[in-house]
Amino acid sequence: MELTRLEKAEPDAKGAVAVEATASAEAVHGLLAEFYETVAAAKGLAPDQPWDDVEAAAQAGMGAEAFCELRRDFVVNRMASEALGALGLTPALTPKIHVLAYPVDGEEFSVELSVVEQPRLALTSYEPVEVTMDEVTVTDRMVAARVAEVLDRYATYEDAEPRPVAAGDLVAIDVDTQQGDTMVPHLSGKQKVLAMDGEAMPAPFLAAVLGMEVGETKVVEYAVERPRAISPDDVDRYISTVTVVGQLRKVEVELTDAWVRAHYPTLSSVEEFFAETRKAVAYDAKLFNRDTVAHLANLELEKRLVGDIPDEFYQASYKSLFGKFERDLAQQGKTLDDYYEEEQTNEQELSVKMLIQSGENLRQGFALEALFDGRGMTLSDEDVEAAAARFFGGAPTVDELRRTGRARLAESMAKRAAALSWLVETAVVKGA
Repeated sequence: MELTRLEKAEPDAKGAVAVEATASAEAVHGLLAEFYETVAAAKGLAPDQPWDDVEAAAQAGMGAEAFCELRRDFVVNRMASEALGALGLTPALTPKIHVLAYPVDGEEFSVELSVVEQPRLALTSYEPVEVTMDEVTVTDRMVAARVAEVLDRYATYEDAEPRPVAAGDLVAIDVDTQQGDTMVPHLSGKQKVLAMDGEAMPAPFLAAVLGMEVGETKVVEYAVERPRAISPDDVDRYISTVTVVGQLRKVEVELTDAWVRAHYPTLSSVEEFFAETRKAVAYDAKLFNRDTVAHLANLELEKRLVGDIPDEFYQASYKSLFGKFERDLAQQGKTLDDYYEEEQTNEQELSVKMLIQSGENLRQGFALEALFDGRGMTLSDEDVEAAAARFFGGAPTVDELRRTGRARLAESMAKRAAALSWLVETAVVKGA
C-alpha cells in the first residue's frame, strides 16, 4: 500500500503518539477493490461483480448508511495497520481514529490516529514471592454445616395455628416498601417468608411486626442508619405497608438412607452422602486457598513493579471495569440505581471504589506480563486460543485473531494466565 504521507509526533503528557497517514488514490482504489470482492463473496456473488451490484446487494440487508460505514472502517483499519507497521508502533490500547470523510475511489484518503504503546515496565525481582495466610482445612463442623445447607433447601413450610407474631416465629407476609416515591425491591414481596429472628428485613421493621395478628395490615415508618453514616441523622427512611398472611411451621428433612437414595440416586446411604459432601467441601477449600494465594501473590508481585504507566491505561481500565459492572447488573435485571439503593451507596462512592480497583487490576496485570517476559516464558498457539476463548467466547484460532486485530489482547491474557499459574505454584506460603 502506498502512503503518500506518514508522520508521527512525540508522545504527549498522557503517553499518546499522534499519527497522520494519507493513502494515494491508487492505494484507495486497491483497498476498495479488496473490500467489494470480500463483500461479493459474502453475498454469493462473483469476485468481479460490478461494484454497484455488490453495493445494492449489501445495502438491501444493512441499509446505505451502515454499508458506507463498513466500507470506511475497512479502509481505515487497513491504513491504520499499514501505518503502525511502517512506524514500528505496537499499540497496547485500541488506537483512537479520527476521520472527516468517507473514502472515494480515485481520490486520496487521510486518517489521524492516537496510539498508546505498551509501557516499558520491569520488576525488581523475578523470583518467587512469599505470602502469609492461614490455609483453610476441612473440619467435621464445615461438613456438617454444608449438609445442613443442603437439607435446608429441601425443607418445606406448612401453615401453623394463627396467633400474634412473636420473636422467633416464621410468618408469611405481603409487604410493599417505599423510599420516597420509589419502591424498594429487596424490602418488598408477596408471600415473603420472614424469620422474626433473621436479617431479611431491618430490625425496626421486625419490631413493628411483633404482636400483629394474622390478616392484620399495618403501615410502618422507620429509619435505617447508612453503613457509612457520618452523623446520627445520616439515615435512609422507609414506609412499609405489611400484611401478616399467616403463621408458618418449617418442616425439616429427616436425613435417612431412603431420603438419600430418593434424592441422590448415585448414593445409597447417609454415610456416602457425608463422604461426598466432604469431597465437595475439600474441593471448595482447595479452590479458595488457591484463589487466596493468587490474590496475595499478585499483590506482592505488584510491589516489585517499576516504571511509568500512561494515564490512558488507567482511563481505559476504569472504563472497562465499569462497563463490565453495568453488564453484570443488567444480566441480573438491575440498574445502577438499584445497586445504589441495595448497597446504600451513591455514584461518587462507587466511582472511587472502581477507580481504586481498576488501578490495582491494571498494575497487577502489568506486573504479571513483566514476570512472563523477565523469566523468558513462552506461549503456544493453544495457550493464546484458550485465553481468547475465555475472554472473547467461542473458539477463535490464532489466524482469526490476527485477522480481527484481537491477537495482541489474547496474547496479553495468555501471558498473564501463564505468569499467574507460575506465581501460585512457586509461592512460599507461611501461616499467619
